[in-house]
Amino acid sequence: MNVNNKVIDEGVTSDEGLISISHPLAADVGRQILDKGGNAIDAVIAMQLSLNVVEPFTSGIGGGGYLLYFDNKTKKVKAFDARETAPQNIDRHFYLDDKGNHKSFFDLSTHGKTVAIPAIPRLFEHLQKNYSNLTLSELINPAIEQAEKGHKANWATEKYSKHQIERINKFKETHRVYTNNEGDYFHKDDWITFPDIAKTFRIIRDQGFEAFYTSEIADKLVDIVHENGGTITKKDLLEYQIQIKEPVTSNYRGYDIYGMGPSSSGGITVIQILKLLEQFDISAMGPRSTDYLHHLIESMHIAYSDRASFLADESFYDIPVEALIDETYLKERSKLIHTNHANFEIGPGSAIPSVESHTDIDEKHTETTHFSVTDKDGNIASFTTSIGMIYGSGMTIPGYGILLNTTIDGFDVVEGGINEIEANKRSLSNMSPTIVTKDGHPVLEVGAPGAISIIASVVQTLVNVIDFDMTIQQAIEEPRIYTSNPSRIEWERQFKQSTILKLIAKGHAFELTPEDYIGDVHGLQFDLEKGLVRGGTDDTREGVVIGKNDKYVSSQETPIERLEVSPFQVYLNKVELPLFKSQTKIIDNEFFLLTEITQYIFNIEVNNKYSRIIEGQEFVNIAAFAKSLEYKVIKNEKNIFLYKDFEQRIDENEAEYYRYDKESITR
Repeated sequence: MNVNNKVIDEGVTSDEGLISISHPLAADVGRQILDKGGNAIDAVIAMQLSLNVVEPFTSGIGGGGYLLYFDNKTKKVKAFDARETAPQNIDRHFYLDDKGNHKSFFDLSTHGKTVAIPAIPRLFEHLQKNYSNLTLSELINPAIEQAEKGHKANWATEKYSKHQIERINKFKETHRVYTNNEGDYFHKDDWITFPDIAKTFRIIRDQGFEAFYTSEIADKLVDIVHENGGTITKKDLLEYQIQIKEPVTSNYRGYDIYGMGPSSSGGITVIQILKLLEQFDISAMGPRSTDYLHHLIESMHIAYSDRASFLADESFYDIPVEALIDETYLKERSKLIHTNHANFEIGPGSAIPSVESHTDIDEKHTETTHFSVTDKDGNIASFTTSIGMIYGSGMTIPGYGILLNTTIDGFDVVEGGINEIEANKRSLSNMSPTIVTKDGHPVLEVGAPGAISIIASVVQTLVNVIDFDMTIQQAIEEPRIYTSNPSRIEWERQFKQSTILKLIAKGHAFELTPEDYIGDVHGLQFDLEKGLVRGGTDDTREGVVIGKNDKYVSSQETPIERLEVSPFQVYLNKVELPLFKSQTKIIDNEFFLLTEITQYIFNIEVNNKYSRIIEGQEFVNIAAFAKSLEYKVIKNEKNIFLYKDFEQRIDENEAEYYRYDKESITR
């Protein structure tokens, strides 16, 4: 098989089938299944089992997920909700320790009370029975072989294993299974075998996926959860059921968008952001323009505020789905977006039926993977799957090698809202597998990991293709932003400094330091005229697009050299500006900025009386110039604070409440 760019540049014929996924070995398994006559659902099952071996720290049968499936014969999209549920005897104060104090996030997410009922085996039991072309043995044997014979750890495995070594080391069984021969985290090129996972998969192969809930696997699962303070019972496992439902759908610029409804917030929030943007000619603005990004940020704030107020498990509450994606409602909400500056008064819509939630807009990051499949018959599977944090709860089923999830921490820790924890309930998710059609024919499929930033990643990928006419790979490679809270906006490092400064000048609270990446997007793009399919993949992990004869594997991105930061800090309405040493000078205790940078900040030409030439470049006395524009100026030895108009924009307590772990895989 050729390793080249054909599958992302030219595309492959529709009858070959195509896969986009985060690991080359799982991609190979999926390709083998398609070549054997398996369909998209067969490939989903086989690749998830493979990922449980080669990428166990992000997903597996100890977790849950959401599947969208497009049936090319009927032209219909079906949604499968395999979100884990709370056990019957759940402790409603799962977030408190024995003394009644809030647990640290690490203690919370490595406690038995944070483990929900695993859902993937039940989903696969249904899929294999009702959709498969191949036998269970054919689907599971490749993963058994990978687990027994072993594989080399790649750079992504080293990165994320190193990052979570404390979680791995907390539990004796997890340390035994998920460390190398030296008892350390997995390093690149370590040879990894998982005989315990092979044992589990052989039991499932021989007895069916039901064995996960009925055999000794289930007994050991209950034991390890109880040993660590949880309440899951065998009855909880036996009674778990997936939900099969209609997707949430709406039309965006002539394209039909299909997404997951509650218990996921993904589909509704993606559609809301798109429909808010639809009120503006963003294609004329350009993909990295300050105008587009300004409208995107405000649309996110509007949609995420509704998400925090109105969404939860629809089996427990009457969620106003249609009202939230109503055309008239969103057109009215779009009026909150001001042309030239950030709106400080954005909140949940008042036209929605009264419900109450205490869902935090900002949430801790969780770990997830997404993969995309289309088969020779044109069926499409869009699957997002997760075990929670990297290495899940850190708990491994003794003797069986399966990591357990942390899904309970998706519930509120404030009582009385619709996302509070209740027995048998699904916690609110952000997973957003998405399928897009036009006139009944598929044109796009996309999804991503990233906890609450999943939604932002999916939206920007869709906009890049639909509005900015990019290929799916170009759309994925474009830099992304994420914000659900006006007090904090995160951005990828490919954006120009000038763009960020101009947006801060509009009142947007960008973080000082850019992120290496936000999300890990995978997707497919269908060229109906040519009968071709292109794939797109991210380089957050070792992303792959694989066709019948061609394969593309992404390379680890070379780190960009960081410029030396400014010796003093400039704050504009409480937002620290991203400045570099070469752009700043201190002379006679006065702070100077390059004229060009100053103009970005104030959006006005600089009066020469405040500028001077220093080492051949023009600099501006920032305090004097700001005062001339009627800014309040406060200085100390290393900081200068400028205030005007937008003082209330940033709440530092909210900004500090939730800043992502910088090494998180879902970045």
